[in-house]
Amino acid sequence: MIGYVILGEEEAKKWYNGYMNSREAAEYLGISKYMLRKMVKEDTIPYTQIDRNVSFHQTILNAWMRDEFIPGRVELILDKENIDFDHRDALKEHYERYPDSLKLQATKEEPLHSNVSTDYKFEVRHDGVIIKMASLNGNLTFDAFLSNATYDHLILSVQNYRADKY
Repeated sequence: MIGYVILGEEEAKKWYNGYMNSREAAEYLGISKYMLRKMVKEDTIPYTQIDRNVSFHQTILNAWMRDEFIPGRVELILDKENIDFDHRDALKEHYERYPDSLKLQATKEEPLHSNVSTDYKFEVRHDGVIIKMASLNGNLTFDAFLSNATYDHLILSVQNYRADKY
């Protein structure tokens, strides 16, 4: 599962420090290589994977240990042209792994708060947020559910992006 997407060269420079292979990462964390492989398989630790080669970065592991970096495969996107393609794959992979985190709304629940626009609206519920998007002509609609944890991570990511940009 893709846990974190690093966009652009500047963000890559920030996170990709202290390259480690599996043996070095296990020693750094004080765990066995078996436990590290298990954590990678279960997506409970951030890692980079190219083909079958798994690697780790000290800066990312340090942030993860402070609960400032989400676990899972770290994906690097340098080209803005590839963002749509890579994002689509990430959503597909995430949906296959966690089908309940992205679902069509089956039952109507009374929203706690709503915002309506011509092309989207959202409903804040006790268990998360439902985002409803429609094409301007109304031919295509899409409903997505974001759990509270996912929504909190989205807000944090936007705040970090804005803090770095301004």
